[in-house]
Amino acid sequence: MQRITHLLLIAIVAVSTVTAQTPQKPTQQETDNQDIVRVTTSLIQTDVVVTDKNDQIIDDLKLSDFKLLENGKKQDLQFMEFVKGSTEPRSEGTIEIAGKPVEPEVARNLSVKDLRRVFAFVIDDLTIPFEDIYTVRKMLTDFVDNKMQQGDLVAIIRVVGGSGFLQQFTSDKAILRRAISQIAARTSVYNAFNNLQTPGQINTERANAIALEATGGTSFVPEQISAENGNLDASEDGSVKAQRALSTLVTAADVIDSMKLLPGRKNLIMLSGGLPIFESGQQQITIGGAQVTVEESRTYITNVSYLIRQLADRASRAGVVINTMDIRGLKAQRGVALFTDPGNEATSALFGGANGGGASFGRGVNPGVFNNSALDTMSGHQGLQMLSDITGGVSVVNSDNFSSGLDKIIGRNSYYLLAYRPSEPFDGKFHKIEIKVDRAGAKVYSRVGYYARADQPAKDLTKEQMIVRAARSPLARRDVNIAGNLQYRFGADNRADVDVNLAIDANNLDFKQDADGKYHATFDVVGFLIDGVGRQQDGFSQTVTSSFTAEEYKQALANGISFTGHATLGAGHYQLRAVVREEETGRMGTVSQYLEVPDLTKKRLAMSSLFLYAVDLSAGATAAPMPLNALRQIPRKFDIRYAAVIYNPRLDGGKPQLKWQLFVTQGTRLLFKSAEQPVRGSVQNGQMAQVGQISLAKAPAGRYILTLVITDPLADKKAQVIVRSIDVNLTN
Repeated sequence: MQRITHLLLIAIVAVSTVTAQTPQKPTQQETDNQDIVRVTTSLIQTDVVVTDKNDQIIDDLKLSDFKLLENGKKQDLQFMEFVKGSTEPRSEGTIEIAGKPVEPEVARNLSVKDLRRVFAFVIDDLTIPFEDIYTVRKMLTDFVDNKMQQGDLVAIIRVVGGSGFLQQFTSDKAILRRAISQIAARTSVYNAFNNLQTPGQINTERANAIALEATGGTSFVPEQISAENGNLDASEDGSVKAQRALSTLVTAADVIDSMKLLPGRKNLIMLSGGLPIFESGQQQITIGGAQVTVEESRTYITNVSYLIRQLADRASRAGVVINTMDIRGLKAQRGVALFTDPGNEATSALFGGANGGGASFGRGVNPGVFNNSALDTMSGHQGLQMLSDITGGVSVVNSDNFSSGLDKIIGRNSYYLLAYRPSEPFDGKFHKIEIKVDRAGAKVYSRVGYYARADQPAKDLTKEQMIVRAARSPLARRDVNIAGNLQYRFGADNRADVDVNLAIDANNLDFKQDADGKYHATFDVVGFLIDGVGRQQDGFSQTVTSSFTAEEYKQALANGISFTGHATLGAGHYQLRAVVREEETGRMGTVSQYLEVPDLTKKRLAMSSLFLYAVDLSAGATAAPMPLNALRQIPRKFDIRYAAVIYNPRLDGGKPQLKWQLFVTQGTRLLFKSAEQPVRGSVQNGQMAQVGQISLAKAPAGRYILTLVITDPLADKKAQVIVRSIDVNLTN
């Protein structure tokens, strides 16, 4: 560590200065959030979406246009409100530099005030075919890159195969992209594609087909029976299919419960290969001496109605809408009857054939024959449609246009809130709700009902429980404003030395002035560093008692209170979750940040975090740079000096060919771009330092992002570029 620090101290002495152009200050937009569903003995509140015949949201309905029935009895509606969901992106936005998105820190630490939309993608990888994993990853990547907006909170959860903080709710796109990259085929006892046909079964089928063809009994080509047909659900065991469905429903229920503490109306989007809750078949019965084909459905799960009603109730109380999507698209339609099949012959009146007299249609698909292959259309789609219907969600099936289907789900973010006083007593039973609208062509998407029992009041928590809950919450607490920044350097032992810098807003703390004239406040600072599988690897906990003189108190109110914790981490992926809690009032503030520690032994290009310093030019050339840690707030008249350590540069003739380039952005606007220049200096123990200085004196006060791009043309093509970004606040 001493050599790295020495490199930085030497490098920040002499640097060049560049000036950025003056930007325009953006406007800010805020959105309010509220509970969606409330269930008490005196008030029921529920949400409903109403669309026209073109599937567009109807937004001009009045209270008198609605009619609500509970268990068939009309209820007296007391209240109606239309909640319009904004589709406009916030002004900060994102921008790509060197092919990588640059996002402000505030986008990774949303508070309740910042929150706009919540999406939970549940990947039902028990039923998704191997070849459709690519489709899932492509669709999720497109959502994160192009459809996700400022103020969105997103989680990607897998039924099997997922682990750690990659399955958390977050607005940090780096975590989401990492979670998407981990989606791959996983084997499971209950996987729909773990029950493949054996070579012996395939050979037997081919032999039978050849024998039948020789006698003219079939027109099926024997060569079509091959290992390719093995990617079908060959299991006839209903208990196996039931276990798949239960695993998916349990995962969905757990995700719904985790969303209950989040405000507003939330979307759960299940990406599946069909949900096998029902099985459909055909039976031949005799009516009046004639053979009649009737279709029957039966469930794999005992008392499925009770389970579905429980799920509907939990989703209603959590304000969650369940949407489903069959990721197989049109490939789900596997049960196809050919016109050449026996009993399916047809003639046509086209082109003069049969003069229309003998024209006929071929028979339809026989679900009893085709339906049980590959969780096929009817049974798989029935389960998905049922899940979306119970909460008024969207079901996307029989379509390969997944982007359009996802847009349809996202577009349902405007809704009506209805409230009424229930006329029926709370008896603990399931009460059905039906909502009708007095508007021609209107279609209503609402919840099917609820269990008539009141929500339980929240229990009092201990101080420790409140701190843990705040640390685990995906939403930042801002009762006490805190800013955080991770500064990390990598050592020869393949571990990272991490400084956790926090700036605590003293204006949010309840200082008391004693008889001696000093100002006192006591607060706890707790930090957790969680690894990729959700285990705590390091952390810190300290109770701080501040005792300031009048002048120190004035400085604390102006500049905040600084706190630095330390951690040592090995190669891997981590997340910091830090909590500040004031002892007397219980007010809290939280911050989180994602960190990747590279494995330096692989000799790939790597870089430390960016270190910022403020330089007061009025103090002359000998002015000492002042570190900008957590707060990163600097007067416009000061220059900003930045520094970073680069590891494992490739050498050509003993010399590196590293290049650097600096960018300054605000939201989606690129304000400054320097020319690409070589990194000066020598390599010491596989390390180099890049230091520069920039003036933003002509820019108005506000938040800006500095991005440093390092390129090594000698490195492998997949690891030639590293991008580091950091926020900085300019003040007048």
